[in-house]
Amino acid sequence: MDTKQIWSAALTYIRKDINSVVGFNTYIKDIVPVSFDGEIFMGGVSNLICKSMVDIRYRETIEKALSKIMARPVTFLVVLKDEVKEPQKEEVQDNNSYAKTHLNPRYTFDNFIVGSSNEFATAIAMSTAKNPGQEMNNPLFLYGDSGLGKTHLMQAIGNEIFKKSPEKKVVYVTSERFTNEMIESLHIKDMGTFRQLYRNVDVLLIDDIQFIENKQGVQEEFFHTFNELHQNNKQIVLTSDRMPRELATLDQRLKTRFEWGLSIDIIRPDYETRVAILKKKAESQNIYISEEVLSYVAERIDSNVRELEGAMLKIISYAGMKHTEITKEIAEMVIKSIIPDDGIIKITPQKIIDCVCSYYNVTEDELLGKSKQKNIAFSRQIAMYLCKTLTTMNFSMIARALGNRDRTTVMYGVDKIMASLKNDSVLKADIDAITKDINSI
Repeated sequence: MDTKQIWSAALTYIRKDINSVVGFNTYIKDIVPVSFDGEIFMGGVSNLICKSMVDIRYRETIEKALSKIMARPVTFLVVLKDEVKEPQKEEVQDNNSYAKTHLNPRYTFDNFIVGSSNEFATAIAMSTAKNPGQEMNNPLFLYGDSGLGKTHLMQAIGNEIFKKSPEKKVVYVTSERFTNEMIESLHIKDMGTFRQLYRNVDVLLIDDIQFIENKQGVQEEFFHTFNELHQNNKQIVLTSDRMPRELATLDQRLKTRFEWGLSIDIIRPDYETRVAILKKKAESQNIYISEEVLSYVAERIDSNVRELEGAMLKIISYAGMKHTEITKEIAEMVIKSIIPDDGIIKITPQKIIDCVCSYYNVTEDELLGKSKQKNIAFSRQIAMYLCKTLTTMNFSMIARALGNRDRTTVMYGVDKIMASLKNDSVLKADIDAITKDINSI
């Protein structure tokens, strides 16, 4: 199928998945297929408002449909039709070697905002891209909570290396995709092709490596892949939500190897960095936003970069639909829809503690204490899980709220409850009931 045929087929699925007929007709129907290189499908729209709305509301739906049509993961990029030049179009279509990297061209050092929270990580990432395979930075292990830019920084390394040396084999993959490809290779009895793909690269970038925990076969395969690459001075970059030693159920051999190079923590961006991120996002949309509005948004949203950019895009889109300039009043209206009561978090750790104690008939002192009695320890893990899923607290914050415990203890407790929920319908009912109690307070 050519690009137009692929898009036409995808529209059938997209139309079924989008409940709003108005939304489909306004934002999806007139998207023009621009190019497809096998991995990245580019669609053109006529204005910034449409571009923002497609990116915010519909990109995941479109990617799901395209991936279904092509029977493999497809990334969707929405651009302004007027900005697409023919030479660029041909380059995207013909550059098959870049498509094989699975890199997203949007993730570069040029559009990564550097601040105190990621300054060191950025410097090391740029150094790694300049001299891949150096012992000190190999592997490079980036860790931190979701939405802080780990994936962007990792892919920026890959994009920079490929840009300078297109002959190098650079491959980006999520640990989930690595796992699925390995399972499929075992199924068709063709592990040789799988190993050739990942052991004959110059740069291997693996996202969310924590997801191979509890997968012994995958860990064993990755252990040998790691050894093969490292012995041949090939660059390895990994991301995780935790530092290597905190990956409790990961093979000790892998944890040791992950610590051979450099492990760098990426934390939440400070106020100045958040303002800079918002300015960059506004500039990318060719829209002026006053310092007052930027300051207001940066003060209200401090959790992560993804939520910050998402809020700004919603503000831009709302103002566009209303055909009005972006004022603080507009920003306040949109932010209130994201953060109820203007930033007041309704669900607090104390509410969770109270409801869990009441439901399981334990005292707060017991839950926050050091008792390892089975029913108390279990109640404590439930509280950890609910704090993680119902609030924006990170593991360290939860650890402090639940009796000044170790961060790793919280991660273990959350993981244990998540694993149990897959097969325990009684536990699911309990958690649903406690959540209902929490929301009713």
